[in-house]
Amino acid sequence: MQARAWGVEREASLCIRDRRDLRGSAVRLRDWHARWWNARVVAPRTLRGDESVMRNHVLPYWADWKLRDIQRIDVQTWIRLLTDKGVGSSAVRRSYHLTSSLLSAAVDDGLLVISPCRHIALPRLPDRPPQWFTPGQAQSVLCSLPSAWRTMCLLGFYTGLRWGELTGLRCRSVDRDRSRLLVVDVNTGKGIKPYPKTTKSRREVPLPPSVLDALECHLRGLASNDLVFTTLTKGRAGRPLNDGNWRRYTWWPALDNAYYLDDAGAQQLVPRYSPHTMRHTCASWLVQIGVSLSEVQHLLGHANYQTTERYAHLQPGAHEAVLDAWEGMGARLSLVA
Repeated sequence: MQARAWGVEREASLCIRDRRDLRGSAVRLRDWHARWWNARVVAPRTLRGDESVMRNHVLPYWADWKLRDIQRIDVQTWIRLLTDKGVGSSAVRRSYHLTSSLLSAAVDDGLLVISPCRHIALPRLPDRPPQWFTPGQAQSVLCSLPSAWRTMCLLGFYTGLRWGELTGLRCRSVDRDRSRLLVVDVNTGKGIKPYPKTTKSRREVPLPPSVLDALECHLRGLASNDLVFTTLTKGRAGRPLNDGNWRRYTWWPALDNAYYLDDAGAQQLVPRYSPHTMRHTCASWLVQIGVSLSEVQHLLGHANYQTTERYAHLQPGAHEAVLDAWEGMGARLSLVA
């Protein structure tokens, strides 16, 4: 019965292959990639990451294949080869999704009848809890930063804004009367775009009084349409910040000189976390002091609640019911016979 079903599926697959547009028979993936790539509409930062993935993982394998020759099992084999080579799960999944988009576009243009990217088993992403700074570590980071950047990072720790949101912030988006920030403009690395990452990313963020005071001092002399945080280098002042340059010349040197006292009172170097950790830190602190996950989701602009659930283990009393149950258990195990 199973063999018969396999035969029927194979026959259907061959029929589908025969019905493919003949124009696709001579088109190699490298040629279709060139047309597809030039037609894509994505953010510059996404484009840079995609280009690296295509260059390293996709084109070296698929470039000379004819589109119509790529079967589902070929795609699955390629995924297995990437995994066996030690390519990380995230890179493998991104490689697959780009290839799937490329071949789906070929279907849309009539070069293929059906995409071979279907029912593909992909490696799971490791479930890593978010990294975050303790208040003592965060204070040490602020003190180690040049004074010009302390307000920006203070805002990062207390609002959880993404890098692009933080460095795309304009003065007009600061509502002093209501102590709020309106997240609208985003620094993409190629300019400022007037919309955030997703529809839920467009949001209002409350500001604690101390943070608003620091921000108001920073805003003095700036016009309504000015960016709040820009480059300071002589001859290049006033330009949107570049993520890589700011990390290299400001963030990492600050962390290399930031120390804190651990629980034993010993001096330790602050963990070498990226600037994005300010966002994780904001969420982690709020969850630990009892702010609901739904409130944190709204604050951070997460499109999916599942993203915010990464912080659930930090909630006060997250395991109290389990501990209470063990304490209330009459008979207890012991290592003493």
